[in-house]
Amino acid sequence: MSERFFGRTGGNHNEAWEARLRDAARAFPYPPTPPIAGAVRAQLAQEAGQKAGLPVSRRLVWAGLIVLLILGGLLAVPQVRAKVVEFLQIGAIRIFLVEPTPTSTPLPSTATAQPTPTPIASVLDLAGETTLAEASQQVDFPIRLPTYPADLGQPDAVFVQELGGPVVVLVWLDEADPSRVGLSLHQLGPGTFGEKGDPGRVEETTVNGRRAIWAKGPYILQFRHGSRVDYDLRRLVEGRVLIWTEGGITYRLETDLSLAEAVQIAESLR
Repeated sequence: MSERFFGRTGGNHNEAWEARLRDAARAFPYPPTPPIAGAVRAQLAQEAGQKAGLPVSRRLVWAGLIVLLILGGLLAVPQVRAKVVEFLQIGAIRIFLVEPTPTSTPLPSTATAQPTPTPIASVLDLAGETTLAEASQQVDFPIRLPTYPADLGQPDAVFVQELGGPVVVLVWLDEADPSRVGLSLHQLGPGTFGEKGDPGRVEETTVNGRRAIWAKGPYILQFRHGSRVDYDLRRLVEGRVLIWTEGGITYRLETDLSLAEAVQIAESLR
C-alpha cells in the first residue's frame, strides 16, 4: 500500500488522480457502449444552426450536457460503473481498490508470523516533536486522547506535522519493550488529503455508528535527515490501521491489536 498527501488546491493531486484514472482504464476491457451516438448526432444537427450565435456561457452549458449524456450512458453499463466507483473515501483518505471490498468479517487465522513493530529509533527520527500542551496550541482542533485501556495514560511522544494540513501524531510505547511502539493515533486536520493504492484486504466497520475502514500498510510521514526534513513511507506499528472521521477530523489508529479492540479504543476518545 502507498499513501500520498497533498493540499486541497495542489496541482499534484490532479495529476496523480488523472494518472490513476488512466491506469484504471487500461486495466479492464472496454465494455459495449450503449447506442447513444445517434441520439447525440441528431441533437447536434438540430442545434447546428443555432449554436454559432449562442453566447459563450450557453455553449459551455451545452458542452456540459453532452459530457453528462455520454457519462450517463457509460454509467448505465455495469462493467464501467463498477470500475468508475472503485475507490473508498473515508475523511481525508481516499483508498483505491484493486479487488472488491468484502463486508466486515473476522480475518482468517494463518500460520504466518506476528508482525513486528518498527523500532523506536525510527520514531525518534520523526519531524515535529513537541509536547501535548504545545501541540494543542499549534492546531485549531481539539486533540483527543483514548481512555481505553484504562491504564494507557498520556502519550509517550507527540508530533505535529504539515501534510497538506495539520497532522498530530500521538505515540505510546510498549511497556514490555520500550524500544517498540505499541499504539499510534494520528489526527488529520482540515486540508489534509491522502491516497492509498493497492491496499490488499480492506474491511468496513463502524466507530460510534459511523463508517470506518480497517486496512493495512505504510503512510507518509515527515522525517528528519540531518538538517533536512523529508517525506517517507513508514509504519510505526507493523499491524493494521483503523480509519474513521468525526467532527471534520480524520482519525487513524495504528495497532497490532484485533479489530474489536481497535474499535473499543477509537470509541473511547475524549
